[in-house]
Amino acid sequence: MNKKKLHGLALAGLVTATAAYLWYNAQPVEPPQQAAAPADKAEPPQASAPITATTSVPKPTATDDALQEVRQTLQDRYGDRLNQPTAQIKLLEEMMRYLSGIDPEHWQENLLALLELWFPDHSSALTDKLTALLAYRDFMEQERYTLRTMGPEERRDFLWAKRQELFGDDAELIWQAEIRNHALAQSLKQINAANGSPVDKARSYTDAIQQTYGDQASSVLEQRRQELTDRFLIQPSIQATLSQQSESERYRTLRTIRSELGMDEEALERWTELDQTRDQRWSKGEQYQAQRNAIVQSYEAGPERDAALDQAAKDIFGDGMAEVIRSEEATGYYRFDQERVYGQN
Repeated sequence: MNKKKLHGLALAGLVTATAAYLWYNAQPVEPPQQAAAPADKAEPPQASAPITATTSVPKPTATDDALQEVRQTLQDRYGDRLNQPTAQIKLLEEMMRYLSGIDPEHWQENLLALLELWFPDHSSALTDKLTALLAYRDFMEQERYTLRTMGPEERRDFLWAKRQELFGDDAELIWQAEIRNHALAQSLKQINAANGSPVDKARSYTDAIQQTYGDQASSVLEQRRQELTDRFLIQPSIQATLSQQSESERYRTLRTIRSELGMDEEALERWTELDQTRDQRWSKGEQYQAQRNAIVQSYEAGPERDAALDQAAKDIFGDGMAEVIRSEEATGYYRFDQERVYGQN
């Protein structure tokens, strides 16, 4: 048997003649530009955690033992799901990251050989997905300037046309997270524009989450509760109502919104305390801004103005916070000039 072996991998006793044959006969594909998910940066598919240091070798070569650990990790993670397009893409991404780190010049030959060796029942489908994945990355690189000139909807249509061309019906499964996020965003736009109180809209929002994610809605809320709550609270109609309410009314509204989105009593108490702390901070900020404006109008720039501003900050915030605020101002950042977003800052 020819003693030639895969570039960059110590595969003695591991790589069979089939793997070696694939190395010499596989059609080359351009190496990846970067280790990223197939979707555009706005909404990439959710990837599993990469192979950790315990299962990878941060050196130019990999031992047989290290490769066996990687193989076992991938088998455990994806072995029973390799008929699913999303799992296929995630597996390929992990292997690409790992192999390109070991041998950037020959990662593709090594990957093709290992697909045949490690996943023989799925190697054909995985190779097809790899070809499509790399073509999509090339497309994203070639069209990056064009994409920047497009509006959101035009860009979305442009990307989906290419995804469906390369991945067919599997595109909807691979980018399912993006599809759902877009659907929920559209629902939230409609909720924001509709009549009703913030609490009524929060109930409509939870209904939209349930409709979008179905059986997975509870899990999505558990994992992304804060993100989903923040997306709701920043809606203009919600902020407009909150800004017009008294403090006590606003605390009740925010508490009910968070309760509708599944927060427990302990979390609700913590958030109410934080809301109160933020209100106190902003009240002090308004006092400071008024004094600051008066000082700036009364003093020329120089040591006297700086001393007066230092003292005003200390009187209102105390020494420690005053130092932070004055240091921020020295860099051109004025925290109390920022927009107030109730429930968030």
